[in-house]
Amino acid sequence: MKRSLNTLIESTDVREFKVVEIQIQKISESKSQARTYFDPKKLEELSESIKKSGVLQPIIVQDVGNDSYQLIAGERRLRASKLSGLKTIPCLVKDVSDKDAAVLGLVENVQRSQLNTIEEALGYKSIKETYGLNAKEIGLLVGKSRPFIANLLRISNLSSTVQEALKNEKISFGQARPLIVLDHNLQDKLLVEIIQRSMNSRQVEEKVSELNGKSMMSEEVLHAKNELENLVGSKVQVKKTGKSFKVNLNFQDFEKLKQFINNLS
Repeated sequence: MKRSLNTLIESTDVREFKVVEIQIQKISESKSQARTYFDPKKLEELSESIKKSGVLQPIIVQDVGNDSYQLIAGERRLRASKLSGLKTIPCLVKDVSDKDAAVLGLVENVQRSQLNTIEEALGYKSIKETYGLNAKEIGLLVGKSRPFIANLLRISNLSSTVQEALKNEKISFGQARPLIVLDHNLQDKLLVEIIQRSMNSRQVEEKVSELNGKSMMSEEVLHAKNELENLVGSKVQVKKTGKSFKVNLNFQDFEKLKQFINNLS
């Protein structure tokens, strides 16, 4: 069932659109922060800027009661403000659900280009699994196309080692994407080669295609292919993708196809 954008974010009204100064010690970190790495040097630079000019853009927080607040968006500004020694920080207070808080925080990071590929992908994955949104709905919320979101969601098929390399920007998403069809052991082996040889995405695609071809020719797969051909009485093509297999049956004419169907029944 299709859902409108309004139903995905129930409330986006900032309380009276007023900026209020809130004591930093009363603000806890976001539970759904997509960003996991903060460059110490850049954080220090922002801290120095804040010392000179103050916080130029308010952070967004949610009132959680008992004179306490939880961060929705602006963790980098909050961290830098702590480093600069500020006691209070300008805030916009929003009354939103946990889902909307997660989406708003992710949107801000995406729009500011503050996430690396793996952080962005895992942010989308978290929203998808936690709140049951599909790629199209997530795309509407963050201003990205459905295919772009769908591609990043496939990140979860990468091994933890490859994900870490993406996170540390040792490889690009273009280099990592072809690896998705391989099992994790092969991904990790090829990752070493990609880094050592500085392989581009096209070279990685060719290497993956070569590895897939070799894996298809294993004795087990050949034996299964021959058995299936004997069973159905036609040529069989078997293609391995990751841990799954795709089988194509080819019949010389319609009579052969009818015979196959009759054998099934």
